[in-house]
Amino acid sequence: MAHDPEPLIGIDLGTTYSTVAYLDPHGRPICLPNSEGDLLTPSVVYFEENGPAIVGKEAIKAGLADPALMADMVKRDMGKEVYHRPIRGKYLPPAAISGVILHRLVEDAATRTGPFKRAVVTVPAYFNEPRRKATMDAARMAGLAEVELLNE
Repeated sequence: MAHDPEPLIGIDLGTTYSTVAYLDPHGRPICLPNSEGDLLTPSVVYFEENGPAIVGKEAIKAGLADPALMADMVKRDMGKEVYHRPIRGKYLPPAAISGVILHRLVEDAATRTGPFKRAVVTVPAYFNEPRRKATMDAARMAGLAEVELLNE
């Protein structure tokens, strides 16, 4: 059997916090710290006026100064057409916001495991088909080509 050089990645895309793990060569799951050294990343995005979106603890800090530019609890809106309130005057699709969170998680994980395009992403067992599709869309926006959804 040929060795697959790409790591097997699992992502728990949570309502309030998210985390990433991989299977080590012995098949043991290992949680990966994010770029700040934490195992949990707040599932929060801050959309700067003139700059890239910020994810995680820094997004929470920035959001304290200007909460109208912060998106949190996005998972609750998955499957809906738009996030429940406007950000910078625009209604954004929840999948796009979740895609930003996933992109950050994937980037952080790849610094420790090497590049990957496949992952297993957890979703609540009660997620219906539109919510599951939105999660798949978010994963693709984050650069993941092959995604399996796993019920929590």
